[in-house]
Amino acid sequence: MPLHQFPLHQFQKDVYERLSDGRSVILQAPTGAGKTLAALYPFFRAWEEGSDFPRKCIYSVPMRVLANQFNQEYTELAESHSRRLRPKEVLTVKIQTGEHPDDPRLLGNLIFATIDQSLSSALAVPYSLSAKMANLNAGAFYSSYLIFDEFHLFPIDERSGAQGALVTTLQLLAKLKGIVPFILMTATFSSTMLDELSQRLGAEVVTVGKEEYLQIASGGGQEARRRYYHIHQNVLTADAVLTAHAEDQVTRSIVICNQVTRAQDIYQELREHPERGNVEIRLLHSRFTQEDRQAKEEDIRREFGKKIEERQIDTLILVATQVVEVGLDITCDRLHTEIAPANAIFQRAGRCARYPGEIGHVHIYPPRRNDEHKPDYLPYPRDLCTASWQSFCERDGQEFDFEDEQTVIDEVHTDMDQKLLAAMDDQRSIIWKNIFGAMEGDRSCRRDLIRRINSITILAADPPERVGNPFTAQGFSLFRGSVYGIRRDLESWADEHDLGEFEDRLWTMQYPMATGLDSEDATEEERYTWHRIDHPDLINNTSLIAVNSAFCAYDEDLGFRILRPCKETGWTSEPGKVVRGNRFSDYSYRLESYAKHIKTMVSIYEQKFQEEYTYVQRRLAEEWDLPLDELDKAIRLAIACHDLGKLDKRWQHWVRLYQKEIGDPISDANCMAVHTSYDPKNSSHQEAKKQADRRGTRPPHAAESAVSAAKIIARQIGDSEDLARAVLTAIARHHNPRTANHKQYELHISAENALTRAMEAAQLSSAVLPLTMQGRGGPIGKKILIKPEQFKSLLLYLYVVRMLRLCDGMSQEQK
Repeated sequence: MPLHQFPLHQFQKDVYERLSDGRSVILQAPTGAGKTLAALYPFFRAWEEGSDFPRKCIYSVPMRVLANQFNQEYTELAESHSRRLRPKEVLTVKIQTGEHPDDPRLLGNLIFATIDQSLSSALAVPYSLSAKMANLNAGAFYSSYLIFDEFHLFPIDERSGAQGALVTTLQLLAKLKGIVPFILMTATFSSTMLDELSQRLGAEVVTVGKEEYLQIASGGGQEARRRYYHIHQNVLTADAVLTAHAEDQVTRSIVICNQVTRAQDIYQELREHPERGNVEIRLLHSRFTQEDRQAKEEDIRREFGKKIEERQIDTLILVATQVVEVGLDITCDRLHTEIAPANAIFQRAGRCARYPGEIGHVHIYPPRRNDEHKPDYLPYPRDLCTASWQSFCERDGQEFDFEDEQTVIDEVHTDMDQKLLAAMDDQRSIIWKNIFGAMEGDRSCRRDLIRRINSITILAADPPERVGNPFTAQGFSLFRGSVYGIRRDLESWADEHDLGEFEDRLWTMQYPMATGLDSEDATEEERYTWHRIDHPDLINNTSLIAVNSAFCAYDEDLGFRILRPCKETGWTSEPGKVVRGNRFSDYSYRLESYAKHIKTMVSIYEQKFQEEYTYVQRRLAEEWDLPLDELDKAIRLAIACHDLGKLDKRWQHWVRLYQKEIGDPISDANCMAVHTSYDPKNSSHQEAKKQADRRGTRPPHAAESAVSAAKIIARQIGDSEDLARAVLTAIARHHNPRTANHKQYELHISAENALTRAMEAAQLSSAVLPLTMQGRGGPIGKKILIKPEQFKSLLLYLYVVRMLRLCDGMSQEQK
C-alpha cells in the first residue's frame, strides 16, 4: 500500500501536515497510541515520494531500547518502499548505542540512537569515536530530521538545576529553529512544560483529545482498555510477584527494576522459588551480547505481543529494567515496578493492558535500601520519586485513563518543570560556555551537558590491549555511580590473589588514552595507552573502562556480571575494529596524483552525500540569506584544497624516496603525488617507509593547506566570511579537530598546476588562483579559524568538515 493511502489517526495526520510544511512539533500522546509511526511517517513518505525533506533521520531515545525490534520493523518497511519506488536506492536503518555501535559515523539514513550517542555527536565529543575524529559526526546531526522520543526521560542533573541532556537539547533546538525539522514526543509532559517549550522552540503542539483517546483505546469497536494502580508498603519480592501471578487467568506478568543487579537478583529468586510451579521466567537488561539479546527480544515480542495465537508458553514472567520502557510493543496482565518518577511509571504501565479490551493491574513498590540503609532511588532523583509515591498512595486501587495520568503528571512534575525552566534561563550563559567548550574538544563538558551519572562502557580483557580499538569493542554500559562500588569490590578481591614474585596482585581497572593525535599520517594505526585506575576520581574522567577478565562472567541467562574470581569468571570482550586516519576498514594505497585524489573524493561526495544537504541548503538560504548553492560550493572548495600542504617540496621529495625504495619510481618530475603505493601487510613496504623516513621527512599538511589556500577561498566564497572561515577551519582540522598552528612550508613549483586540475575536477573556476606558496609557521587563528562562540560559523564548519573527512576516508576505503 502506498504511504499516502496508509490509515492514520487524526493526530498522526496533524503531525504529518506540520512537519511536511517545515514546522516542528511537540507531540503529547498516550502510550500505545502510535507516536513512533506519527514521527516516522513524514520521513518515510518523503523518501518514497522524493519530496522536500531531510534524507537522514536520527531517532533519539533516553536509554538503550530493544534495538533489534526497531531495526527489523523499520528496515523491512524501508526496503519495501525504496525497492518499489526508488529502485536505485536503499534506505538503510542503523542502531548506534554504547553496546551496539553499528553506525559510529552516522552513515545510515534512519538511525536509532540513545540521546547520549546522538547528543555527544552533536557537541563534537562523540562517545562512538576517538578524540582525533571528534568533528566527524556533528554535521550529520544538524542536517537530519530529529526525533526525540520520551523526551521527559532525558537526563537532568537535579543538583545544578539546569544541566543534562534535556537542557542541552532544548538549547540546541532553539538555535536550529527553521534549519531542520524536529519532533519532541512524550505521553507525560506537564502542561507547563508543554506550553513553555512551544514558545521557546517555535514548535506547534499536537495532542490527543479525549474522544480520540477513547477511540484508540477501544480499537474503534471494542471496550476500552482499563488499567488499575496498587500501592505496596513492602519492597518488591519474588513472593509478591508470584502471588499476583497466581490469580485467575493471569498468564503474563512483567517485573521492572531500576537497576540491573536488582533485576538479576529477582530473576534468580523467582527461578529458585519453591512456589514457582510451571511458570517460565525470562530476564532482559542491557548487559547481554548482541546475539543473545536479539534472541531474547524475539522471544519476548512473540510471548508478550498482541497476537496471542503465536505464543508458545502457557504462563510467563519477564524480569527487566528500563529497557522495556521505550519502543516495546508488548502487553501483560500484571506489571510490578519499583517506584520511579511518575512519568517513568506511566511509561512502564504502557506495557500493561496495552491493547483494546484488556484489563491490567500495575503494582508499585517502595525502593530497597542501599549499603548505608537509606532508600536507594538511583538512577532517579529522590524528590521526584517521593512526590510520585505520595501521589500514587492517594489514588491506591483506582483506575486511570489518559486524563488521570496527566493530572498526576501535573501534580508531581509541574513544580520541578518550572524550576528547570527558570534555572535554564538563569544559567544560559554557563550552558553555552560548556557547549562551545565541548565543540572545542573539551570532553569533560559531557558530564554537565549530557549525563552526570552517565553510563560507562565496561570491557572485559587481560591485558586491555587485546581489545583493539576500545571504542568499537564489545562492551556493556553501567551507571557511573555503580562503577565506584564495583571498584571497591575489585580492589578487595585483588588483594586476595597472590601472583608470585613479580606482581603482588591482579590489576583491576584501566582506562585508555589515545596516542598520536597530532599525527597526520593516514597509514598510522590509531593507538591507545592504558592506565590503571588507582584512585576513584579517575572514573569521572573517562567513558570507558577495561576490567580484568579474571573478575568478569557472562552467560546467556544472567548476562554480564562482575564477580570474585571463580570457575565462572574469565570471560573477555570481542575486540573492536582498528581505525586508521578517517577510516574504519582495512586499507592499502596506490600511487595517486593530487588531481586524481580530488576527482575521486568529488565523485564520492556527489554519489553518496550531496543529496543529504539539499534540504539544509534551502533552509540556510531562507533563514540566513546564504546563496542557495553556496554550501555545496564550500564543500567542493574544501575538497579541492585540503591536501595542498602535501605539495610541499619536502613531502614530494619523501614520496620519491619511498617509491624508489619499493622499485616503482616516479619518473615525471611534475607529478604531484599525495599517496604512495603501500600495503601494510607487505614487509618490504614497511622497510621502505623506514628508509625514506631516515633520508627525508613528511611535514604536516592540514593547517599548511589552509594557509596556502586562504586567499583562494576568500575570493571564491565572496561576501560570507562565516562560510569562508568554515571552509578553512575544515581544511586545517581534517585530521585533528584541535589544530591551531601551522609549520613552515614551501610548495613545489608544480603545485599551482596540480591545483588547477583539482579545481576543474571539483567543477570550480580556476581562472585566478592566488596560491600562497610559502609560509613561516605560527598560529592560524585570527584570519583562518572560525570565531569562537559563534554558532552560525561553527555550524557551517561542522557541515563542511563532515563531508571533507568522509570523502577523504572513503576515497581510500573503496580501493
